[in-house]
Amino acid sequence: MGKQMNVKKTVFTAVMWILALMMLYPFIMMIAISFRPSGQAYQPLFSPGIIHTLRNYNQVLGHPNFLDWYRNTVVTVVVTIMIRLVITLLAAYAFSRLRFKGKGVILAFLVATMMVPGETTMVPRYLYFREIGILNTLWSIVLPEASEVFYLILLIEFFRSIPGDFTEAATIDGAGHPTILLRIFIPLSGPAIATTVLFSFINIWNNYLDPYLFINNIETQLITPALQFFQEQGGANMPVQMAGSSLALIPVIILFVFTQKYFVQGVASSGIKG
Repeated sequence: MGKQMNVKKTVFTAVMWILALMMLYPFIMMIAISFRPSGQAYQPLFSPGIIHTLRNYNQVLGHPNFLDWYRNTVVTVVVTIMIRLVITLLAAYAFSRLRFKGKGVILAFLVATMMVPGETTMVPRYLYFREIGILNTLWSIVLPEASEVFYLILLIEFFRSIPGDFTEAATIDGAGHPTILLRIFIPLSGPAIATTVLFSFINIWNNYLDPYLFINNIETQLITPALQFFQEQGGANMPVQMAGSSLALIPVIILFVFTQKYFVQGVASSGIKG
C-alpha cells in the first residue's frame, strides 16, 4: 500500500513539473530572445551558435520616453488601486453588514455588468472621454478601473465570513461603522486585500487595449502598448520588444514575491479557481 502511494506521489509530482515547465517555457524563451540579435530571434532555445548581447536592453533603456512610460504606468497603477480599495472596501462592508432597501437588486445589477464584454463599451467610452476632456490623459485609464465588481464580490464574501460577534462587541463598546471597518474588518482581511491588490496590479499593468485606444501622445503612453514603438522598418524588432517586456515584468514579479503568502491564502479562502 505504501509503495503504491509513493508511486502515485512520484507520478503526480512528475506531471506537475512537466506542466510547470510547459507554462514557464514562453517566459524563458522571452528572456532568451531578449539577449539575441534580431537575426537569431526565432532560433530554438538551445540552438548552437547563438550570440548573446546586451544591445537590446541598452536600446530599450536608451529610448527617450521609456522612463516616462514606466513612470506613467506606476502612477496609474498606484492611483487606481488606492481609489479601487477605498470604493470596494466601503461598498463591501455596506453590502455584507448593513441593511438597506434594494440591496439585493443593486448587487444583482452589479453582478450582471460582469457579463457585458468590455469591448462593447469602447466606442461609448471614447466619445464620453472626449466629451469630458480626459482623452490622452491617465484619467481615461484610472476612472474606468476605479471600481471592479469582481473584487467587490471577493471582499463581500470575505467580510461575511468574519464572525458577527466581533461587530456586536465593537458596537457595545460604542464603535461606529467607520471604526469597525478600519479596526476589525480591514486588519482581518489581509489575504483578500492582498489578492485584490495583486490581481489589480497585474491587470492594470498589463492593460493594452485601453491605453492603446484612449492615449495617443507618446509621452503619456503606458509601458505595455508603448512596446510597439520598438520597431524596425519592415516589422517589429522582436528581441528589443522582448527586452522591454522583460523589464516591464520586474514590478509584477517583485510584488508577487512579497505578497505570495497572502495571495495563496486569499485564493484558498475565497474559492477562486484558475
